[in-house]
Amino acid sequence: FAGIVEQVGAGVRLEPGARVAASFTTACGSCWFCNHSLSSRCEEAKLFGWINDETGDGIHGAQAQFVRVPNADSTLVVLPPEVSFEDGVLLGDIFATGYFCANNALSALADSGVSRNALTAVVVGCGPVGLCAIAGAQALGFGRIYAIDRVESRLQKAQDLGATPIHPDQDPLSVIREATLSTNGGYGADAVLEVVGAYGALETSFKLVRPGGVVSSVGVHAHDKGFPVSPEQCYDKNVTFRSGRCPARSLMPELCHTVRNSGISQIISHRVPLSRASEMYRMFESQADGILKVIFDPWA
Repeated sequence: FAGIVEQVGAGVRLEPGARVAASFTTACGSCWFCNHSLSSRCEEAKLFGWINDETGDGIHGAQAQFVRVPNADSTLVVLPPEVSFEDGVLLGDIFATGYFCANNALSALADSGVSRNALTAVVVGCGPVGLCAIAGAQALGFGRIYAIDRVESRLQKAQDLGATPIHPDQDPLSVIREATLSTNGGYGADAVLEVVGAYGALETSFKLVRPGGVVSSVGVHAHDKGFPVSPEQCYDKNVTFRSGRCPARSLMPELCHTVRNSGISQIISHRVPLSRASEMYRMFESQADGILKVIFDPWA
């Protein structure tokens, strides 16, 4: 979320009137993890909008006119004047997550001997996070980016962002093998960015990645189906697997100008009053009216 500081508590250095954005979790700013760019594992982190039903521990969400922000100085980021509130909203969640996914893959390929502009990345899933992963991969210099999804409007937006769209009915594995013939002999993608959080999406990712490549996953796999490949299969393919919650707060300062220059705000399909939130959630679930990313204005 993003907004203007209205009031501060004792000891807070931020001043009323500051334009700020927040990530989806709070951060203490002083623990080992916060000091090592891993704010998602902050010892005192709380997820906005999550409260334990049994203990009552947690904090309320931010879809409101006023939001109480614990650890404000280390949770909020002051936005430069040229960064809009809409970009701030994307920065604190999905844009940071998409960039994190792409950068996790790139850093794992650092010793591959392949230049960035020769790397092929495949994004599995073109929802809002997947589109941000495309933008992140573009910003990081991946040479070729492919995007897989079943929804035509999402594939069109992926293409608008510079990716080559692939529908699952096109046999993505054959498409990627042919696409990489000139770069690595058709062994597959150097990096596969999985953002869906579904068993099938991760299974597809391991099929698409070349031997010695990397699967970078930021999808939340809240299912009990297990892992689609065995340790032996990973061993036999020399695959690197990277995953985890994005440390958005750690990334936000350095990504302020990246998000502004990325053109990612084009994924915002609806700008509506907060009073229409329930309607928008239903529309998103059914993929009605070309819905993609919604911005709520609590004051409209």
